[in-house]
Amino acid sequence: MNIFSVQTTELETNTYLVTNGNVGFLVDPGSNEDRIDKLIQDNGNVTIEAVLITHAHADHISAVKYYQDKGAKVYIHKDDVDKITSYKNLGFAIGLKVPPFVPDVVLEGGDTFTVAGLDISVIHTPGHSKGGVCYVLGDNIFTGDTLFACSFGRTDFPDGDMNALKDSIINKLFGLKGNYKCYPGHGPETSLEQERNCNPIAW
Repeated sequence: MNIFSVQTTELETNTYLVTNGNVGFLVDPGSNEDRIDKLIQDNGNVTIEAVLITHAHADHISAVKYYQDKGAKVYIHKDDVDKITSYKNLGFAIGLKVPPFVPDVVLEGGDTFTVAGLDISVIHTPGHSKGGVCYVLGDNIFTGDTLFACSFGRTDFPDGDMNALKDSIINKLFGLKGNYKCYPGHGPETSLEQERNCNPIAW
């Protein structure tokens, strides 16, 4: 298994490609399909089996329909489905249009599934977005805009909730046993151990 990334959108969203042999999946394809396609081509030209959405803000979902039309199954939490086609995706604010799509798999939180031969579990982490989730893959976590390197997601958007975000990070993520490598929606990679020590949300 390998994890690669490319920045998409003017907000420098981290879009991730996870490969396993000749198949793989994407996490948060924000836009700039040409950049994502090049990332795929440069790393084995794998078949994309799925798109995993951490939350449905426009800078994380504007390229979803493009890959769904190519055969990828789309995964999203039930509490963010309404954002796909509403002002809550914030596309109007950041100048991104979200081509509408219908998710293939609607998550509840606590789900487990297999994509590209890899086992993934879902942690519901509301706060930045009501339907925000983190995807756990082995000792890796895709944290979306819940947790950043020594920082955390904003809560001043529609259905944001600071108390919920604190609970998500302190109790759900920091409560996990051991260390994990974290792949956030923006900024550099980090680890749970580092964030337990430096993240201001716990102060």
